[in-house]
Amino acid sequence: MTERIEEREGGESPVLDDRPSPAEIDRRLKEIGYVLEDHNAHLVRLAHQRGTALFQKAFEGYAVTPTQVAVLATLLRYGDLPQNRIGKITAIDTATLSPLLKRLDSLGLTQRVVSEQDQRVNLIQLTPKGFDFTFEVLPISQAVSDELLAPLNQRDRKRFIELIKKIAR
Repeated sequence: MTERIEEREGGESPVLDDRPSPAEIDRRLKEIGYVLEDHNAHLVRLAHQRGTALFQKAFEGYAVTPTQVAVLATLLRYGDLPQNRIGKITAIDTATLSPLLKRLDSLGLTQRVVSEQDQRVNLIQLTPKGFDFTFEVLPISQAVSDELLAPLNQRDRKRFIELIKKIAR
């Protein structure tokens, strides 16, 4: 029995007849196996919120987002890349990546250059300022990562990274 929940006009509250008892709710939740506090998607969301908060605190005063740091780190590691390759490596969709790259360009951290191998291809490259900035922020980003995983011992950290990679792929 699946019914759509529709908003009532005028903010009118629905009549709640035939509601299950608390005991019935508990029985059904146990049968389903649903416990919010143990639900993996809920826990991933909480971990993401914690990581975001740590990043924002660590990067206060920097005009940079975690996604921008990922792009800068990717360009540092792989060199000049076409936009679509950056998107594939970082798992950033085109609708997000295009304005992000414009922002990095406006900050003077990246620039577009024509590929020497194929004149039809534009590459994104770090500017000298981009190299300096990236080398400055990567240790901060790594410290955020370390702080996020601080509750885990070294062995658990390694295992966590192995497991989360399996899930992320």
